[in-house]
Amino acid sequence: MFINFVILVVELVVQVIAASSSEKPHIVLIIADDLGWNDVGFHGSNEIPTPNIDALAYNGLILNRHYTQSSCTPSRAALLTGKYPIRMGLQGSPIAEGVPIGVPLKEKLLPQYLKELGYRTGLIGKWHLGSFKNEFTPNERGFDSFFGCYNGWARFNDSVCGSTFISNMTGIDARANFEKAGDRFKGRYSTDVYTEEAVNVIRKHDRKVPLFLDVSYTAVHAIPKGIVQVKNITETEERFAHIKDPNRRLLAGALTTLDESVGKIIHALHQNKMLNNSIVIFMSDNGGSTFEVPGLAGVFQNFASNWPLRGMKGVISEGAIRCAAAIWSPMIRRREVIQGKMHLVDWLPTFHEAAGGNSSQLGRIDGVSQWEFWKNSEVKSPRSRFLVNINEVTHDEAFIMGKWKYARSKRSTSLKYGGYAGRDEELSYNLTLVLRSPVHKVLKRYSEKRFNEKEFLVLRKKADIAAQGSCKNRTQTFDSEVLPCFSTGCLFNIKKDPCEMVDLSALHPAVVKNIKNALQVYEKELVPQQNCTKDYRANPKNFDNYWTPWIQTQPTTCAGL
Repeated sequence: MFINFVILVVELVVQVIAASSSEKPHIVLIIADDLGWNDVGFHGSNEIPTPNIDALAYNGLILNRHYTQSSCTPSRAALLTGKYPIRMGLQGSPIAEGVPIGVPLKEKLLPQYLKELGYRTGLIGKWHLGSFKNEFTPNERGFDSFFGCYNGWARFNDSVCGSTFISNMTGIDARANFEKAGDRFKGRYSTDVYTEEAVNVIRKHDRKVPLFLDVSYTAVHAIPKGIVQVKNITETEERFAHIKDPNRRLLAGALTTLDESVGKIIHALHQNKMLNNSIVIFMSDNGGSTFEVPGLAGVFQNFASNWPLRGMKGVISEGAIRCAAAIWSPMIRRREVIQGKMHLVDWLPTFHEAAGGNSSQLGRIDGVSQWEFWKNSEVKSPRSRFLVNINEVTHDEAFIMGKWKYARSKRSTSLKYGGYAGRDEELSYNLTLVLRSPVHKVLKRYSEKRFNEKEFLVLRKKADIAAQGSCKNRTQTFDSEVLPCFSTGCLFNIKKDPCEMVDLSALHPAVVKNIKNALQVYEKELVPQQNCTKDYRANPKNFDNYWTPWIQTQPTTCAGL
């Protein structure tokens, strides 16, 4: 039995070496929508099992300092351009349906770079980067294939987007490339539909051609009025009866289906013999929308947990921008919790380098490649600072420099801790589910060494902020007051104080000055927010009840397009 194991390991090592030297890796990016930091088991939560996501994290690298933008559109813009949203006028709110805003056509996107390196590219799920003209849609921005929705959300049982509460325009948001695809969603759960499409794409793919597949789920985003839709309400209520809040139970049901989807995608890659030369990433686009979300964002509250971090989606606190992320690849032979900083803008140069690209081809971007850092534990982290955001409309701004974070905001309600703790002292973490998960059963075949289940628990403890004692004064309460310094500018030692509890600005005025100087440089380069109002010509009633690109001539009211 042991001899067979050794032979299997040797064969896999040979395959990996051959693949890394002669073939470009397949890249599969799985994105959750509005998932909370503490909604995954590998960060310490025991309330909602996420065995497949956890198995991916434990078998690879847990990116414990992975930063995003605070909401959907800005995050996706940063990811696909390698640039901060302030460069495109997208640093504000997500694009609302029927508003002619998008990533400017002058920007070159990640799939366009990868196509130049021989990749076949596909996007499944959420786009949310502009669709008012055909030129702004995925098929015209580098994706060979697209199956999903143009806008920021759609109902999970029929792919209808829109509400009289928001826009007085409602229609089906479902496309297979440019063709209408609403029939594929009617009466089905959209997370399953997207997963089925991803599995089919993988199974039919010629593995000799490198694949970049972006599977951007709408789960666990809520639909209007804070409703999270699940596949089977009865099963959800029974399985998660231990969760007291019925809204939180719905989040658990939606997340469970998403977790199962991760397992199906990994299994499909294995079946098509692509995993020996693949890079697989799981991440959330931003933090969760806790029950406290005020104003318009409150319409989409999904009862997620960012505990023990401060804040939630839409602000500059860690709960909005420090998000769950993990990467697995047989080319990365480490299993660790990575504390080096990473920002969404880093993915473009990282993927480009992993695919054999030349960084000089990328022009001026804000991202830095993390590829060598991940592959070699002796390489120093390439990122020491980054811009969180500058919002010239709301007057929010934040910057991270080394161990320091400077943050200024007047949106006090959303800067509270709030939200659910996601921890139940009566429950224990079920590692058996992880070890029996489809993801672990597959990925352990590609490992060069045997697994010790205690190792997974050690990784989990290292990834759990609360377990490290960094937030030892942070209790499982739902309403902690905002520090008064936010209105003028707080300074946190974000390494020792990730929960942003202690303002040190008075003790370190030189640090504050240095960061403000850095912010001023970006302020001079900032492109004003694209400022377009709702265009009622977009009404789906004009297009057979489908959301459709509606403008034939270039709009003149939006900056940067």
